[in-house]
Amino acid sequence: MIELQGGPPQWDKARQGMQELDWTCYELSSKERRTVRRAFDADVEFSEFWWVKVPVTGSSWRAEREASWQITELSRSAQAVVYGRLFRCDEIDRDIEPEWQVHSTGHQTEDAAVPGIQRRWRTVRRWCATRTGLLDVRVRIHADKDAALHLARHLRTDGPRADVGVRPLDGRGRTGTLRHREDALNRALALLLVPLLVMALFLSSTQHVRPLAAAACWFLALVCAIPAWWTAYALPVARTRLGCLVVCVVVTLATAVYALGVPGLVDGVEPRGAWAAAGIAFYVTGLILLGRRWRWQVLVVTVLPLLATLLVAALPFTGRMLQDGYADALSLTSEETAVSGTYQLLAAVKLLWPTLAAVLLVAAAWGVLRYFHFIRPRSVFAGALATLVLTLALLTAVEWTLASPQQAADKLKRAASHRTDAPPYFGISADWTCVRPTVPARALNERGGTLSPRAPYLSFGVAEGNVVLWDSAADRPLRVPAGQVKLLPVAGPGHSCGA
Repeated sequence: MIELQGGPPQWDKARQGMQELDWTCYELSSKERRTVRRAFDADVEFSEFWWVKVPVTGSSWRAEREASWQITELSRSAQAVVYGRLFRCDEIDRDIEPEWQVHSTGHQTEDAAVPGIQRRWRTVRRWCATRTGLLDVRVRIHADKDAALHLARHLRTDGPRADVGVRPLDGRGRTGTLRHREDALNRALALLLVPLLVMALFLSSTQHVRPLAAAACWFLALVCAIPAWWTAYALPVARTRLGCLVVCVVVTLATAVYALGVPGLVDGVEPRGAWAAAGIAFYVTGLILLGRRWRWQVLVVTVLPLLATLLVAALPFTGRMLQDGYADALSLTSEETAVSGTYQLLAAVKLLWPTLAAVLLVAAAWGVLRYFHFIRPRSVFAGALATLVLTLALLTAVEWTLASPQQAADKLKRAASHRTDAPPYFGISADWTCVRPTVPARALNERGGTLSPRAPYLSFGVAEGNVVLWDSAADRPLRVPAGQVKLLPVAGPGHSCGA
């Protein structure tokens, strides 16, 4: 119920604004008008009261807050004083009626003289034929059983007939089943699985923390399990209360096995894997909720082409950025670290995906907060806060990404010092090899150090006519002309090369 102040001109502006928004207006009854005017001490010529249906997208929880925000926006756009006085959240979710299939029963007339065994056999055969749909009539009815049977027998083109019956198709027409609404099952699954997923996060952390922290994680896991069980029992996740209990037990045990594992049989999930699963679920949920507020045509026409254009435009500039940073950290040249276009594409994706992930994180958080009406539409504060979070996330992602080449170079240096296998870096790989000179030692043209034939080297291959090696003693690359040495395989990083 809204109150409009100012007189008939302002009332007309507000009514026109509501018509543009496709809001439905109702006048108050005489009794309601007297009650409201007495309660607000309103002037007849100054204030008018209406019932208005305000469509709210998102959760029904806190929907009155969203409705009040929309009424405030209406007041600003119509330049009229409009107050939201009374909010009632109507449940728009409809009840699902059981579905029945009409079938013929004209074949059920039996002769009394038929022997008992043959009569029972015919009964079983009729039951099987009815359940498998062999006797179905092409009519389905959504109603209670009595109403469905009455409609099937009386609303016929050839007049009322008693030779038809109905059978349930979805099980909700049986005696003792729970009647629920259209979206009740979806809400029940969401309210059941989300607390259990959080419970799995706490359980997976109990094995890698101190005893006091582990006890706190167990307590928080129990706190998460209680609302999940209550939700599963109160909402229809199964046809009966016993079925709900079975679902609770099975899903909780599956979550515990997933998080903790079974000693000797199954290992529990690592905390990193559990957090990754929770992050993916958050991303998917938030983006879906955000997409529900947008028309898919707008998304396809504006957002997706923009992202594709930015990615394609950024690829030429980021194709070799990580490889060049890796080469600079090891004092190598671009020719000595040349890789194929596939690895350049992978490096560009490595460089760009944290930025895209940060953008999607803010978008997913925005979708969740808007769905539950925590953010006011077109809020300057929320927009500024989202921009700040996005900027910090982008700076953090850029810092982590640009530090990747130096970290990879440090790993290669440690591998060379400790004689272990060096990890590759987006197509740039160094393998252990023995280098045997084919010319006298005085004729070798080493650059960057002195070659030791007995020690194995990490080799980057041949580039510009030189064999590029990594000298761990000098902590810099060693280049030797390829025509003056011969490369031999080495048995392992810890083995020495023969004389």
